[in-house]
Amino acid sequence: MPADFHLRVSSNEHVGASWFLITLAADVDLPSWQPGQFLMLSLGEGQDPLLRRPFSIYNLPEPGGATRSVQVLYKILGRGTALLSELRPPARVPALLPLGLGFAPRRARGDRLVLVAGGVGVASLHPLAAEEIRRGRRPLLLFGCRTSAEVAGAEATRALGVETLVSTDDGSEGAKGYVSDLLDAVLAERGTEGSVLCVCGPTPMMKASAGVATRRGAVCHVSLESPMACGFGVCVGCVVGVRPEGAVEILYRRTCVDGPVMDASEIVW
Repeated sequence: MPADFHLRVSSNEHVGASWFLITLAADVDLPSWQPGQFLMLSLGEGQDPLLRRPFSIYNLPEPGGATRSVQVLYKILGRGTALLSELRPPARVPALLPLGLGFAPRRARGDRLVLVAGGVGVASLHPLAAEEIRRGRRPLLLFGCRTSAEVAGAEATRALGVETLVSTDDGSEGAKGYVSDLLDAVLAERGTEGSVLCVCGPTPMMKASAGVATRRGAVCHVSLESPMACGFGVCVGCVVGVRPEGAVEILYRRTCVDGPVMDASEIVW
């Protein structure tokens, strides 16, 4: 069950380009979480800004429980993340966690995860990669970003021993172009049998990757990045249209409680 905590800033490191990694410590044991779940942080004094911001939980809980810290990898993209980057120990931050439904890929033993990240979407996929490494498996990460400077966001995942292929918009590192094109090329070369795709990033990138999965006959899960105000299903401000197999009409699901991870084949893009 999610709970509200008043977490202490343990560190807030600049890890390259506009990327930061903040570690928040608790005075009590935190509830366990799964890769793909998120938290809601309050970033200002008083009521400015009024609403909390959602962030993917970057680290895995300690084996056996007794976890007292949580990490968030983020980029400065607006006022909220700019405020977050200014926090220093021993500042405290209200945090509601863990929230949402994480990754539970439908796969048989031996299947390989192909993780497709666009920019800050790597924050949601990193703990999934770490969990696979813990289990002795070797996932593949495809990471897309604008320039070589932004590749810093994937370095910690690559350091786990995860095979990592990069695409950049300007061709300054790896393949030139969109990560969805890189995905198509990789699946064409390696095949789709036994592969499960897990995707997170900007909506157009996830839509394109889901299209590749459909054409190639691969199972695909996406972690949606819908704006949300509450994080627990009350405001109904983060709904997404879905059409499950066999359904005639479009249904609506709340990203915060019915996701953020959903079956890509059901989403009405």
